[in-house]
Amino acid sequence: MRAIDLSAGTRDLLAPTCQGCVWWQTLPAATPAPDLRQAWEQEAEAEAGFFGRALLEGGAVVGWMHTAAARLLPRARCLPAGPPSPDAYVLTCSYFYDEEYLRGFQFLLQEIEASLKHRRIAALEAFGLSRARPGDPFRGYIRELNLFHPEVLEGGGFRRVQSKGEIARFRLDLATLVEAPRHSVAWERVEAPAAAQPV
Repeated sequence: MRAIDLSAGTRDLLAPTCQGCVWWQTLPAATPAPDLRQAWEQEAEAEAGFFGRALLEGGAVVGWMHTAAARLLPRARCLPAGPPSPDAYVLTCSYFYDEEYLRGFQFLLQEIEASLKHRRIAALEAFGLSRARPGDPFRGYIRELNLFHPEVLEGGGFRRVQSKGEIARFRLDLATLVEAPRHSVAWERVEAPAAAQPV
């Protein structure tokens, strides 16, 4: 497995539903400009060099995550448990062809964290459920709610900083992370099936 930056040059890796999504870039009831998504990607890329990362297995796309500075995400300012901290990037969403592929989710989340730490970003924040719901599959991202699973975030070092109703905001201070090589012989020996789509 390897991760690559999402940018203007790699946006075609995204599923069509993600290429045109502007939920985070708009306020409720607002009518987005036709070119809003690409304009947002350009601004995010100009600031950090990317707007997320994609996970590849061989030549196939397994999934991706988006992230951007809080100031570039109008929707985040009006969510319950918001707004995000001004020094933070926000993990907005995640898309995996196999939604329950937790190993891939955790690997890609760590890649996002390492990329932001390398860029000297102070923290990564994410919106999630306040509590896991009984009977829900154990997956990192609950796509139908556009929220992350609280136990997966907390298991990855995030701490809860604000809760309101069913929504909570979680924060990971990136200064607490220790940089280490991302690949090892042991990692290469681990084999797990991944649902993937050909590039």
